[in-house]
Amino acid sequence: MPLRLFARRRPVGIAAYNGFRNEEAMELTVRVLRQPPQPRADPSRPAKFLYMLRLYASHEVPGVRVRLRFGDLTAESVSDDEGFARFELRLPSSRPLPEHADWESCTLDMPDVEGAEPVEAAILAPGTDNRIAVISDIDDTIIETGAHRFTRNWRRLILQMPEDRKAVTGASDFYAELGGARPQGGTRRPFFYVSSSPWNLYGFLMRFIQLQKLPEGPMLLRDWSLSLKTLGKSSHGAHKRASIARILGFYPSLRFVLIGDDTQGDAEAYADAVSLYPGRVEAVLIRTTSTSAMSARKRAAVERIRASGVAVWIGDGFDVGQKMLETLRIDRTGDTARVIDPADEASKQAAEA
Repeated sequence: MPLRLFARRRPVGIAAYNGFRNEEAMELTVRVLRQPPQPRADPSRPAKFLYMLRLYASHEVPGVRVRLRFGDLTAESVSDDEGFARFELRLPSSRPLPEHADWESCTLDMPDVEGAEPVEAAILAPGTDNRIAVISDIDDTIIETGAHRFTRNWRRLILQMPEDRKAVTGASDFYAELGGARPQGGTRRPFFYVSSSPWNLYGFLMRFIQLQKLPEGPMLLRDWSLSLKTLGKSSHGAHKRASIARILGFYPSLRFVLIGDDTQGDAEAYADAVSLYPGRVEAVLIRTTSTSAMSARKRAAVERIRASGVAVWIGDGFDVGQKMLETLRIDRTGDTARVIDPADEASKQAAEA
């Protein structure tokens, strides 16, 4: 029997994704789905494969009214053909940002679905003391996927659970340092994740981030479909450009460190962000996944970034995180220090000598 026929017997629920806000507005995306079975403890290989298959073969429920409560505010949205319900709320002046970056919460329910349980969604609120935030890719930047070499890594992609997956060398420690960890928990700097992975993998990726003790943050993923718009290399770059523009436009007072890898057009997308938003990108970090040299197109993108005066780091892992922070002059605890390209620092020292 097809998976979707089995899915019709499952209860309808809300998949709540992390949202974010500024002083004036809040944005949140949720999805109404038939709930997949939860994986059993220590699942067998066939059970892992079936679980991953169900993640990709999600059963969306359109036309469902979703109600949101955020403090004294209430809003409604209706799920579309892919199950998505989106909220864009204007906030009253009586709800300023907190002094330090923090997570707030809202409640979501489906008033027309009998027996449906309400769920909570987390909303990132950058602090008024924030000057620098981070936008990071996911695949092959923080999690080893080999997604660009599917024929060699297909077992990893379809048989491994979050507990089985391997983090990129040094990523957990470096991201904690870059985030400026606070004694009471969490990070000082806001983190955002932009990836071409499908929304179906949101829970999987969030579980991996939590297991690896990486900074949590809103994810801007993609809705995959069998169309030319979402298949192919060009769509990866287009999604990342649009997502970065959305974040930078939403936070005009923040500067950003962009972290990615040498696959799926990260360098090119980041070079475009540097050009389109002058003064808004503090540094670009690119992790290399191949022993072969960068393509001419990627090298040209890196040179565009450097020519704009933005610091660039390129390496095969983040295990040199502390040295990288010192070289790039990224302060771990304050946000007033500017990032200085190592080449510029060497030139300055030579001139002073």
